[in-house]
Amino acid sequence: MRITTLSLMLGMPFFAHAAPFDTCPSQAYLFQSTPVQVYGINLVTGSTTLLQADTGINANINAVGFDFDDRYIYGYDTTNKRIVRLGKDFQAEVINTSGLPTNHTFYVGDVFGHKYYLYRKGEGLFSIDLTPLDSDKNAVLPVTQISSSATINLTDFAFHPGNGFLYGIDNNSGYLYRFDRTDGSSEMIGDTGETGTFGAGYFDVNGYYYVSRNQDGKIYRINLSTSNQSNIDNGIVPAVEFVSNGPASSQNDGARCANAPVVDEDSNIDFGDAPNSYLTLLESNGPRHELDGLTWLGTAQPDGEQNGFTAPQSDESSGIDDEWSNGGIGFVTGLESGLDSKVLIDASTSGYLSAWIDWNQDGSFDGENEQVFTDQALSAGENTLFLTADIGALTGTTWARFRFSQQTGLNYFGGSTSGEVVDIQVDVLNDGASARYFPSASGYATLAYEDNWPYKADYDMNDAVIFYRITEILKDGKVVKSTINGRLAAVGADYLNGFAIRMEGLSPAMVNSSSSYMKHNGTYVDSGVNDTLGLENNRSEAIFVVTENLTAHTSNGCSFYRTKSDCKEAEEFEFQIGVTINGEGIETNVWTDMPYDPFIFATPGHYHGPNLPLHPGRSWEVHLSDHSPTEAFDSANLFNTGLGVDDSRPAEGKYFKTVENHPWALLITSPDEWEWPLERVNIVTAYPDFASYAESEGQQSTDWYKAPAANQCYIP
Repeated sequence: MRITTLSLMLGMPFFAHAAPFDTCPSQAYLFQSTPVQVYGINLVTGSTTLLQADTGINANINAVGFDFDDRYIYGYDTTNKRIVRLGKDFQAEVINTSGLPTNHTFYVGDVFGHKYYLYRKGEGLFSIDLTPLDSDKNAVLPVTQISSSATINLTDFAFHPGNGFLYGIDNNSGYLYRFDRTDGSSEMIGDTGETGTFGAGYFDVNGYYYVSRNQDGKIYRINLSTSNQSNIDNGIVPAVEFVSNGPASSQNDGARCANAPVVDEDSNIDFGDAPNSYLTLLESNGPRHELDGLTWLGTAQPDGEQNGFTAPQSDESSGIDDEWSNGGIGFVTGLESGLDSKVLIDASTSGYLSAWIDWNQDGSFDGENEQVFTDQALSAGENTLFLTADIGALTGTTWARFRFSQQTGLNYFGGSTSGEVVDIQVDVLNDGASARYFPSASGYATLAYEDNWPYKADYDMNDAVIFYRITEILKDGKVVKSTINGRLAAVGADYLNGFAIRMEGLSPAMVNSSSSYMKHNGTYVDSGVNDTLGLENNRSEAIFVVTENLTAHTSNGCSFYRTKSDCKEAEEFEFQIGVTINGEGIETNVWTDMPYDPFIFATPGHYHGPNLPLHPGRSWEVHLSDHSPTEAFDSANLFNTGLGVDDSRPAEGKYFKTVENHPWALLITSPDEWEWPLERVNIVTAYPDFASYAESEGQQSTDWYKAPAANQCYIP
């Protein structure tokens, strides 16, 4: 008898009865891949954790649903075409059924009222009463077909815990449908505005419907709560909100106990504190961060909350004091309209900061210029940043929101898998600042240089091409701040060149070094210390050296950067210089005119052409025509009438021009980005009217830059 029993056990699979879940969990469950892997997913933040990589069967499980009555997850084994259930250890247990169709599989299912429902387009809606399992785990469950009509293209649906209807999104149209479980009939509610394969759907206890899209893992939320039912009945389609990023997968299905809130009492999620008009509460899709034990602002790790604490409450009234008083964010200088404010950010680790300030005090962060930091990289410890207060900011107290995370691309609302959100009130002063721009508030001028001075050589004017813009802030008729922005457009040079900007007549002592800065590609030069700002030492005028070598900021993909038609490259380098003036500013009648004096110079330690001092470095410069060189320039050896074709005459105020008045540097202020000549194409060839313009000293052919010859210029 013992031998017979053993033989039977070896000849058939054995499944132990799995223990049910202890509670109705707030976590959602995601089933992916073959063999199936089970993930826990936080719908609020989008974070995922692999819970089980081996469910005991070598198969895919889909059409899953959580049964509130017995606290098991039921699913369809698509590999073997059978029903299984999983308990808290996520080991699959086969359920005996009769009448289960074998001519097709199921990918859509959920549980409600202790019944398991399955759906297949073109086949119908089916149900399985799970009650017999309560007394007999080996009971055979009959499969009942509710309806043979099934026309909606679904990959998942979910039961609303309040009204007992099923909801799903048609993958072809993106329309949201409601299904009656009693007869299988469907009703189109409205267009979600999103398309794709929504392979996993979940409800929470408040009636919010969460759906995960297979292609990108994005999780959206639709308000189907009882409070919103009247809008739905009146044909008002609920808003579809993006809430977090989850994992993408070609095989995706989800299950969740719909009677549980999405945030439990043991929350490890940080929420904001601003009034709810700023989208703070969970029901408003407010910002929230899952605590990762690594990423926060200030000296203490934040604690978790179940929801936002809207003002006048704050999360400091619950748990530990984990935000403002711990020094995470400190404004060293006040917020004054149009001016730069120095901000100290204390970060626990490296990560990314995004921040918003409500400049117009309208109770939201979606106004123009209200995002003040975007994915600003922070390092562990104290970080020095600068932000510019909007010139139209209103005087008074307003709200600011700072989000620090390991993720980029965060908005002022929505979930994050790491970090902290800090909402604080700040004071803003506007005492009549105004702005003026060069060449305009949003456009760029173009600077173009030939680096063979004092020779013409190929005279292609593309050895350094820079897009250039200036914004000046004035108060009481005085310039108090200037911001210079530039983008490197092209480097068609054999020689190496640096780039600098002289603010003629401005003493370096008038530059407020503690409130001024330089950034390369959004990163502060000198690690935020700003003790030099690229400001040259031992000069009588303020000269800002952007870089000593423009070529070092380009890739090695092409022999010349963005000057050949067969080699298209993206822009790689941009810079910003923020110059704050000491005291009350400088009167406009003694201030240097825009565009100041941008120039190139030879990179120190490198050859820069024949008949010049060896490795001239900073002593060699090229400026816009009739701009004198700086005091670093070697006038004694370089302004030599016998050297090259330069015809500079300092006594007459003529600089960097030939006898025919051809310059070595150009400034084009067209609102459209100028097309510079291709490599080794003379500018007169590329722009036939240029010679007339130059030789007439700008009196003729003033629109020469609008008429390039065919196939002679670089077009990005």
